[in-house]
Amino acid sequence: MIITVSNAFLYGSLREGSRVRYDPYALYLNKAGPKPTPGCPAPSGLRKPVQKIWMFGGSTMRGDSREGDPTIPALLSHMLNGPDSPLHFEFWNFGENSFNSLLEVNYLQKRLIEGNDTPDVILFYDGANDAVYLAQYRTPYGHHGYRRFRSMVESYHRSLFGLLKPLNAAIYSSFTREIYDKTMQTLVPLEEDSALVRDFARLTEQRYDDVYRTARSLGAEFVLILQPNWWAETAEVTPHVVSQEKSIMMKETFFPAARRNVMTVYGALSQRLQGKPYFIDFRNALTERVEPVYRADGVHVNGAGRRMAAERIAGILEKRGCMGSTMKPAP
Repeated sequence: MIITVSNAFLYGSLREGSRVRYDPYALYLNKAGPKPTPGCPAPSGLRKPVQKIWMFGGSTMRGDSREGDPTIPALLSHMLNGPDSPLHFEFWNFGENSFNSLLEVNYLQKRLIEGNDTPDVILFYDGANDAVYLAQYRTPYGHHGYRRFRSMVESYHRSLFGLLKPLNAAIYSSFTREIYDKTMQTLVPLEEDSALVRDFARLTEQRYDDVYRTARSLGAEFVLILQPNWWAETAEVTPHVVSQEKSIMMKETFFPAARRNVMTVYGALSQRLQGKPYFIDFRNALTERVEPVYRADGVHVNGAGRRMAAERIAGILEKRGCMGSTMKPAP
């Protein structure tokens, strides 16, 4: 009951995550597979070059299935695939609920090894889940399944209870441990100059550098976007919008370390990756909003927020020469 209530308060839903299946590369993937995007794959008989853009991220990239609004990749497909465009864009939505940079790198590896094609652009849309998992698990290798998978692997030799392996694994992956992890996330601040935060930033940089080298070897572009996040914004927002975002602000009152922890992680990543040819800081990309765009958790966005994000991503692709010269407005 405590977990259910905390999920509803923190994330705006009773369950965290989605229905998944085991995957030997990425640990788990959505049972429904990659989310379809209009115009992907390209129609048969098309008489223009095809530009394949692989988009990775968490649930913000994948899109919430409970809403009818189009996903960020779907909006981009609508905006860029006009009749006058010299290219046809395939936006492959490889967003997975609860994924962070570690799992996305593994998922990219799976696609390159097991797939029969390669991308022209690899785009990662990250930050929120990396921040949550570092704050919860206090390890640079944290992810949504971290506690449960680790408990199954290590539990047998971890203590005398290990002789009863299922029991020991259940203890280490219990709801009690989950409550402890969420307490760490929301009430115990990360120290900005700690070895933990430095190691996290260094290892995350190494992951992205590896993706950059992989993209270069394929003749592809790599773009990393530090995604918008209410908890990480540093620019001012229109006062009347702020007054309408009280439900999120209330969470900050109850969980005083929550914003600080997100700001710490975002700040460490931005400082470490600043100057990288692939890095774009989107922390304040939605601060010009004239209406609330964030949902109750301060991370996921509504249709208006997705349109704002898609328009800015389209601008980035245009500057990098990844698209034609014409673009339709988002629907």
